[in-house]
Amino acid sequence: MADKPVIEKKFNEELDVDQKLREGGILARMFLEVQGNNREAAKKALDTTIFEKLVNEPNFYATHVKMFDLVREDGQEYYSGVVEVQAVSRDFRSFLKIIMQYGPSAIEIISPEEITLKSDEMHSLVADVSDFVQTYFIQLFSMLKDEERVALYNKMLSGTEHPKGKK
Repeated sequence: MADKPVIEKKFNEELDVDQKLREGGILARMFLEVQGNNREAAKKALDTTIFEKLVNEPNFYATHVKMFDLVREDGQEYYSGVVEVQAVSRDFRSFLKIIMQYGPSAIEIISPEEITLKSDEMHSLVADVSDFVQTYFIQLFSMLKDEERVALYNKMLSGTEHPKGKK
């Protein structure tokens, strides 16, 4: 990761972060990464993810975004880039949904130091996690019905392509 961001933007400058925290919000810093063989495609994917989707998520208030340049490290065949996003979520449930949806590579919870959840909040959280996991299992299993895709996955995972129908 480069030392200086190539893009640095502030959002929701009028937001009273302390008030959101008193109301149960979570202040955090997240790092999202992208990798790709095509520098422009990777940059576009990162731009779209951050500036068109993430900053517009309901109950999630980005306050500061730093995008670092996409670079190709020595010996690597792909470009890699990182975006640092500082934000306040409405509550822990909203924060967890963002984490599950965007899969940041690193997360730092800045505030609060601890939270207390009521039973109904915990039920909502575990229902969200269960729904998320089921959705991905369904997608994964539907992709594994395609024999060509299974062969490609097997090749990627083991380094050799398995004959049709064998594992």
